[in-house]
Amino acid sequence: MSLSKDLTDQFRERIEQSGDDTGADVTFTVMVLGTNFWPLNAPTHDFTIPREILPTYERFTRYYQNKHSGRKLTWLWNYSKNELRTNTLNQKYILMTSSYQMAVLIQYNNNDSLSLDELIQATGITKDLLVQVVGVLVKAKVLVEGDTEQYDFNPNFRSKRVGRHCSIAAN
Repeated sequence: MSLSKDLTDQFRERIEQSGDDTGADVTFTVMVLGTNFWPLNAPTHDFTIPREILPTYERFTRYYQNKHSGRKLTWLWNYSKNELRTNTLNQKYILMTSSYQMAVLIQYNNNDSLSLDELIQATGITKDLLVQVVGVLVKAKVLVEGDTEQYDFNPNFRSKRVGRHCSIAAN
């Protein structure tokens, strides 16, 4: 774990030194775990990396491959956690989400309403999994279910934890 922290710190230093501010609004921490010690399973489904985090993803991948040539880097999006800061709600929130929830919510930066098919196309997440992801966001009242398989961003979202982080859990 301490090696992952060192790797993240070195990556951040490299970015700062390069002066490349592409994706500067993304704070990134990574845990690189060896499969010998952490036998975690990679997801078996597709995932389209949102364009908002794609530059950071690509830079870290290049950085890791240059530092550790010959090692395979597998991204475990199904284990990843994210913090999203809202800018459109009257009350500012930090939403604690899974990567799949983040990928769905980011689509609402440019849309107020999306169909399930549009979300499938944008995120690359399978329909079965996406129905679960969207269901959690509806239950949390971040999204509102409209017409058949249509989901609207809820501009009236309120959390009982005003001024705190809001976790959007699967249960």
